[in-house]
Amino acid sequence: MVVRLALAGAGLFGQEHLGVIDRIPDVEVVAIADRNEVAAKTAADRHGVLHRGADILPLLEKHRPDGVIIASPGQTHVPLALGALALGIPALVEKPMAMTAAEAQMLVEADAKGPGFVLPGHVLRFSSPHRRIADIIKSGEIGRVLSLYARRHRDDSHAVRYPDIDPIMMTMIHDIDLAVWMTGGSASEVRAWRSPEGAQRSQTLVTARGDHGAVWQLATSWTYPGEAAPDRIEIVGERGGIDFETGAHIRQYGDTPRHIDLAEFGPDDSLFNEDSYFVSCLRTGTRPSIVTAQDALAGLKVAAAALASLGKGTQ
Repeated sequence: MVVRLALAGAGLFGQEHLGVIDRIPDVEVVAIADRNEVAAKTAADRHGVLHRGADILPLLEKHRPDGVIIASPGQTHVPLALGALALGIPALVEKPMAMTAAEAQMLVEADAKGPGFVLPGHVLRFSSPHRRIADIIKSGEIGRVLSLYARRHRDDSHAVRYPDIDPIMMTMIHDIDLAVWMTGGSASEVRAWRSPEGAQRSQTLVTARGDHGAVWQLATSWTYPGEAAPDRIEIVGERGGIDFETGAHIRQYGDTPRHIDLAEFGPDDSLFNEDSYFVSCLRTGTRPSIVTAQDALAGLKVAAAALASLGKGTQ
């Protein structure tokens, strides 16, 4: 069975998806849309896609693909996904799934009605090292998680490239989702700080208490003039802990100590894994379980509370 896909958004993320899809057997991209029609044409010509336009919804209605990848700007995610679901077409929606928790709730409700579904693009759920960490936690080897610390720092070009999206929604949303996943629920008592206040080129710190008692400490910075520090996760449990650094290692402490060299995983092809999973769900008629619209909503509620703590206001 050849799976037919459409793509909304021919920018950086959309092009990354197209490059990955080219590597998945028996998948055809039948339509590409972007408000910049030159970008849509360029991407379509490069990947041999016949149909293109400025708006994905008429293309979906006309060509009825098996699924659509929505990699357009964040403000368009909900209306495009709702339009696809209304046609019964499943959607892989890049992060953030929605810009507010209220919008995300609309997608959750539409997703529940079927037959289409939403697969949130939380790519780290498809990363082999991150899945190994989740498996260690699930095994009970470190006991109940007491705290999770995560940092995700980026160079200061992000402040220029993404002036219209808050660092919490662009970068920290990954770590909010990791905390939802690895501690088993959403969080309350959310507090956020930013320095300098009101600036994109800044550091943001968030603390929260997870539903099962774990304390979250999340940090992201868009201040580095050059290469930023590597991403890091530290987890403390009742009987041990986990220390993870991107590109280096997973170290487990406590009752079952071990050192895992990340080289054993090979290249972390998480976007390929994500897109392949979406295709598999389409091919088998299976709804996603690795990450769901409800999971994304839980994370967006925390993001909303963090933005409110900064005084930015969100719904």
